[in-house]
Amino acid sequence: MFFKTPSILKNLNIEQKLTVLAPVFTKEESVLDFGCGDLSLAKALKSRNPSLTITGVDVVSVKDKPSEISFFTYNGSQLPFKDRTFDTTISFYVFHHCKDVEVSLRECVRVAKKRIIVVESVARNPIELPFMRFLDWLYNIWKPEPIPLTYQFLTLMQWQKLFKKADLIVKTQKAITIMLQPPFLPIGRSYLFVLRRRQ
Repeated sequence: MFFKTPSILKNLNIEQKLTVLAPVFTKEESVLDFGCGDLSLAKALKSRNPSLTITGVDVVSVKDKPSEISFFTYNGSQLPFKDRTFDTTISFYVFHHCKDVEVSLRECVRVAKKRIIVVESVARNPIELPFMRFLDWLYNIWKPEPIPLTYQFLTLMQWQKLFKKADLIVKTQKAITIMLQPPFLPIGRSYLFVLRRRQ
């Protein structure tokens, strides 16, 4: 049995996501929302900045597809787009659901011309991992579509190594607060990474 998220919590979550992402998008550009889910973030970004051309992609299908946003499903390993199709790729709490974080990051880089924007829960120490996994399970159990739960939570050092291996320049790296989670709880810390391709 699945549960529906209270609309007040969903709206609060979207508003907090917009607070993080909206300042990053200040001009007209094409954007891929990697792991877009129900497209709620894509729709909110489009509403805030109508000049954005947004495409969503996910391993699960979306029932309600707005006409102003394109949507594609993919097989979880290779994105169905040519190299450098989009100006920017965004990933909001998606990589910890992926089977292979390095492969998924490489695909996001491949289809981006300029930037890759990542928001992720980062483990600060091994003790936090069981709590992060439980919280991820609890947050996703209510969803009507089965969400892959692979619990690929990485440390800051592991992310930095992946970015270097993918030949990315880290323009922004900062801790952020989503859903009013106190930083002293043993559930990791959310980070915003704004990355640029070297070439």
